[in-house]
Amino acid sequence: MPLARSVVAVVAPLFKSALGVGLFVLAPLVVAQDAAYLNARDAVKNGQLNKVEALYPQLKQHELAPYVESWLLKPQLMTDSPDIRAFLKKYEGERPAELLRADWIRTQAKQGNWTLVAQQGALMLQPEPDVQCYSLLPRVNNGDNAAKEQARTLWVTGVDSPDACQALFEAMWVNGELKASDGWLRARRQVAMNKLNLARQTLAVMRINANDAAGGLDAVLSKPVIYLERVGTPNDDTQKELITLALVRMARNEPTSAVSALKRYGGNLDKAQQEYVWGIIGWQLGIQQSPEALDAVKKSGTVMLPDDAMAWRVRVALRAQDWSLVRKDIEAMPEPMISSPEWIYWLGRSFKAQGRDSAAEDQFKRIAGQPNFYGVLATEELGGRAKLPTQAAPITADEIRAVERQPGIRRALAMYRLDLRPEGVKEWSWALRGMNDRQLLAAAEIAQRNQIIDRSISAADRTKEEHNYKLRFPTPHAEKIMTHSDRQNLDKAWVYGLMRQESRFVTNAKSNVGAAGLMQVMPSTGKWVANKIGVKLGPGDLHDPDTNVMLGTTYMRLVLESLDNHPVLASAAYNAGPGRARKWRDVRPLEGAIYAETIPFSETRDYVKKVMSNAVFYQTVMTGNAPSLKGMLGTIGPRPAKDSMPELP
Repeated sequence: MPLARSVVAVVAPLFKSALGVGLFVLAPLVVAQDAAYLNARDAVKNGQLNKVEALYPQLKQHELAPYVESWLLKPQLMTDSPDIRAFLKKYEGERPAELLRADWIRTQAKQGNWTLVAQQGALMLQPEPDVQCYSLLPRVNNGDNAAKEQARTLWVTGVDSPDACQALFEAMWVNGELKASDGWLRARRQVAMNKLNLARQTLAVMRINANDAAGGLDAVLSKPVIYLERVGTPNDDTQKELITLALVRMARNEPTSAVSALKRYGGNLDKAQQEYVWGIIGWQLGIQQSPEALDAVKKSGTVMLPDDAMAWRVRVALRAQDWSLVRKDIEAMPEPMISSPEWIYWLGRSFKAQGRDSAAEDQFKRIAGQPNFYGVLATEELGGRAKLPTQAAPITADEIRAVERQPGIRRALAMYRLDLRPEGVKEWSWALRGMNDRQLLAAAEIAQRNQIIDRSISAADRTKEEHNYKLRFPTPHAEKIMTHSDRQNLDKAWVYGLMRQESRFVTNAKSNVGAAGLMQVMPSTGKWVANKIGVKLGPGDLHDPDTNVMLGTTYMRLVLESLDNHPVLASAAYNAGPGRARKWRDVRPLEGAIYAETIPFSETRDYVKKVMSNAVFYQTVMTGNAPSLKGMLGTIGPRPAKDSMPELP
């Protein structure tokens, strides 16, 4: 059977080492069932439900049988099917039921069966945005205050809503839950986020006539400069809002030009409208690290902006080390933003800089001890160091067996066995919902035994009271990684911290831009490093753990040496390139934590903070002694007037 042989080819490498210790025995029946499942999966994608039905008898005892059963029920989605209700009851709380219920709600909503939609929507555990909107619509129309509040939150905080939400928003408008001012604010936020078609949809929902002699909304969004030249003095509130949108559009794409335009055309706008435009200008100039950003931020006052703009208002103040402005801009943030660890920490730092030590201490205590970048820094501000919590008692064989028997865990492991990693990740995450600490640690042990290290980390990371930091910060491939780290004279904790963030130790990981393996080495970078050290790369070598680590650690050393031997700069360079890491320095020395927080790329900013905090915990796990994160971050030297360093890939 060719397909069965192909399944063996897929499965065998995954379990090669596990078979050596007797954890798995792939019986011929399992291989045949796996082949049948993959066949059924392909058939349902091609609309061949008759083929799925023919394969189902072979799959009744397979771990993934519930998915096959749900596929066979798809033709009944257009009816109030007792078979679907029986399936949902049988698998209540499990992911196959959640997915089928979501599809049922979507189908029934399009048919206008709102009674069933409301009933089933209330049973969804983690609804997708479109399903949430479908489910809220009948409740809003029935005057449900809780539903109205949820719907308004979607309107106020959301930017990108699925089409399914348009009917909900239409109903809110008709019912008087929304006013014209709500529409303009949402459209303003969408233009600021470059969601132009969504801004059009918003104003259409609000029945706002945005046409005028100057070209109206189309001109505002496509040719804002021309619109501003044509419109002259605004005649009414609608034109003032359109001028605001035109200035926001300019600010998002050409912030320097927007400064001049705002000074020229903004005089007839309300104070809040002007401040909003200044806020978007400050955000974009802040990302560019322009010295003009600070003035724009100050002129934006405390007006409410999109979350990204609110964050950059603080970052601009941080980079200028204007601590009173840092405090003011953080205190202007809404919940839950103001309660996130980074802003708690920086609010504490602003209090400390202003001599308010008691207030600063109160902020640091809120997050001290948390196993993240700002939790560690807050702990150090209070005079401590990161420390590992008391190790949880070993998980027993009975606890392991109990979790292994859970259907969601069994399904996730089956998906990994079949090399269906994306589906396995989703099933695994679903299975962890509601687990207590002991169950999470058992799940982490199970994943580690199955050599699915990334899922082991994800389970261990979730515990609240009982912890195992050796599972949170594992050291797989130790012989290879230690050897190459020593050879390159690199800090092993930093190497592991970077690798944990890059791939979570998935040897065949591949990013959407082509980075490969444990250290996510780009093919061009791997080739460059290999040529530099005289190694010839063959097809697939980037996924070989030993070769991948050799190339990755060599590149780490080269980057480190080119960037003042500073791990923060080198971490940023590993993710975004050495040229950018150098460019992001300031004209004066900058605290390492401020450099990290003001990195313009959100992915790199998050990456650097996680790599550095990972390194702290790896050092603590490996040696029992916690280094100072603040000491590791150090000070970033100023950007030289002329950078003569050689460019690395």
